[in-house]
Amino acid sequence: MHENKFNIVEGRVMSLDELRHEIGEITGMQVKRFEGMESRVVAQKPSPDQEFETFNIRFDFEESYDFVDVVFTTDRKSRIEDYDFKKDRVKVQLMSYKRMDAPKENESSKVEE
Repeated sequence: MHENKFNIVEGRVMSLDELRHEIGEITGMQVKRFEGMESRVVAQKPSPDQEFETFNIRFDFEESYDFVDVVFTTDRKSRIEDYDFKKDRVKVQLMSYKRMDAPKENESSKVEE
């Protein structure tokens, strides 16, 4: 859906807040604030001595149940506690738009007969 526009962002280095803003601009929807939703990809294939770590993050929207999944990398640090994604800049590797069934405003309540 928005993947052709996501190509503009993929490969760029930015903060997660800047990425959140870019996703909002591309999709035209307001992205929810996020707290601690980054998850580390622990598989070290093909090379365990690589100098970067890979993480996933999910950006949800205010107006919809849709979301954007992002894979990003950052310089490897010795401990997970050393990562500070409020300040650190990351390299966006892949972005995917996940469409869910219906927008929030299309919800309906059960009709009693």
